[in-house]
Amino acid sequence: MPSRLTKTLKLFLILLIPIVIIATVVSLLVTDQYLAFEYSKSSFPPGSLGLTEQQRFILASTNIHYVRAHLPSDEISKQTLNGMPVYTSREVSHMADVRGVFQSVFQVWQFTTILLLLMGFTFWQKKEKLALSSAIQSGGLLTSGFILSIGLLAVFAWQFWFNTFHLLFFKPGSWLFAYSDTLIRLFPVEFWFDTTLTISGLSLMGGLIIALIGWRWQIAIQRVARKISA
Repeated sequence: MPSRLTKTLKLFLILLIPIVIIATVVSLLVTDQYLAFEYSKSSFPPGSLGLTEQQRFILASTNIHYVRAHLPSDEISKQTLNGMPVYTSREVSHMADVRGVFQSVFQVWQFTTILLLLMGFTFWQKKEKLALSSAIQSGGLLTSGFILSIGLLAVFAWQFWFNTFHLLFFKPGSWLFAYSDTLIRLFPVEFWFDTTLTISGLSLMGGLIIALIGWRWQIAIQRVARKISA
C-alpha cells in the first residue's frame, strides 16, 4: 500500500472513530431503559399539571419509540389523554423533525460503522497493523478531546450549548415550548442536561478505552518487530 494512500486512509479512519463512538452512545440512550433510569432519579422533576408518573412514562416512552421509527409517522398526532389531544400542532411538527434527525444520525452511524470495519480489515490485509493501531489510538484521543470540550461547554455555558445544538438541526424557534406544553413536562431541561453529560461521560470513556487499546497494540507490534530484527 503506497505511503500516501496509507496516510490518507489512516486520517479518514481517525475521523470516523468519533462518529461511531458518539452515535453508538446516543443510540443506547434513546431507549426505555435510559428513560426509566432518568425518571427514577430523586432529583428528577416530578410530573405536573395532572399527569401521573405512569402516564408520564408511557407518553415519554411512546416518543422514544416514535423517534426510533418503531411507530407510524402519524402516531404522535393521534395521542389523546382524557379525550383531548396530548400535543399541540407545533409539538407534533417538532417531534417529526426529531424523528427525521435521529433517523439520519442512525443511518450515518450504520454507514460509518460498516466503513470503519471495512477500512480496518483493509489495513489488516495489507499488513499495516502499526498504522491501524496508531489510527485507533488517535481516533480514541480525538473522541476524548472533542467530547470533553462539549461536556465542559455544557457545564459552564448550558444555555449557549443547548441553543447552538438545536440551531444546528432545527428551524429557529421550532423547538421552543411553554412549560405547560406536554413535551416540556415529559422531557424537562434537567433531562437534557443529564443526557448531555451522560453522552459526554460515556463517549469520553469509550474514547479513552479505544485509545488505550490502540496504544497497547502499538507497543505489542513494536516489541514483536524488535524481536524479529534482533
